[in-house]
Amino acid sequence: MPTDLIQQLRDIHEPAAPGFWPLSISWWILFSLVFVLLIVSIVWLFWRQHRRAPYKRIRNAARNLTQQRETGVIDGLTYASGINLLFKELLVDVESRTESTTAFGTTWQDLLADRFDEQGFISGPGTCLGNARFVGSSFSDEGLSGLVHDTLLRVKPSKERGDD
Repeated sequence: MPTDLIQQLRDIHEPAAPGFWPLSISWWILFSLVFVLLIVSIVWLFWRQHRRAPYKRIRNAARNLTQQRETGVIDGLTYASGINLLFKELLVDVESRTESTTAFGTTWQDLLADRFDEQGFISGPGTCLGNARFVGSSFSDEGLSGLVHDTLLRVKPSKERGDD
C-alpha cells in the first residue's frame, strides 16, 4: 500500500513563468514618459511652425515682388515701396518693435541695418528705402534685389527675443 500512495503522487512541476500582463510599475513609468515626450514634441513643433509662419509669408511676398521686378511687371519705385512695406510689416507687426512704427528716413535705415546687421541699408542699395523714394528723379533701386536676397529672403525669428 505505501507504494501505491507514492505512485499516486505527481511529479514535481515548476511553477509557470510570470506572464507579461499585468505590467510592472517601471513599464508604466516608461510608457508615461514616452507619451509625455511625444506630446511635448508635437506641441513644440506646432508652436515653432506657428511662430515661423509670418516670416515664411513675408519671404514669399518678397520673392514675388523680386520676380515681378526682374520680369519688368513693376518698376523700381513700386518694387522699393513694396519691399519697404514688407520690412515695416516684419519689424512692426511680426516682431513688435515699437520704435519702428514711426521710423522713417535715416532712422528707418538705421533700424533695418541694426536688425539685419547689414550696412547696405545705410550706405548701399538700401538707401532707396529711406527718403530717396520721395525725391523723384534721383531714385534708383539698383542692387536692392541683392540686399533683399541677403536679408528679407533669409529672415527668421530673431534670437534676441529669447525664444528658439
